[in-house]
Amino acid sequence: MKMQMSGGFFKFQKWMVIYNLMIDPRPIAEIARHTGLSESSVYRIIAEYNNSGPDSIDSMKKMGSQHWFERVNTVSA
Repeated sequence: MKMQMSGGFFKFQKWMVIYNLMIDPRPIAEIARHTGLSESSVYRIIAEYNNSGPDSIDSMKKMGSQHWFERVNTVSA
């Protein structure tokens, strides 16, 4: 249900990772291949979910680029 209600492709991919872990647990490499993400992205999604729960998926930005952009602006400011 969460997957259907989430807007955007990146949120859908993140919910697919969690869904795969709950319904059909497999090695991280297989889940990454199935969802089209890198293994490090799958690890990051799982870590955020474990630390903050389902709300973390909805609040996560596009993986990687946002955090890099914020660091560059913080350093140069």
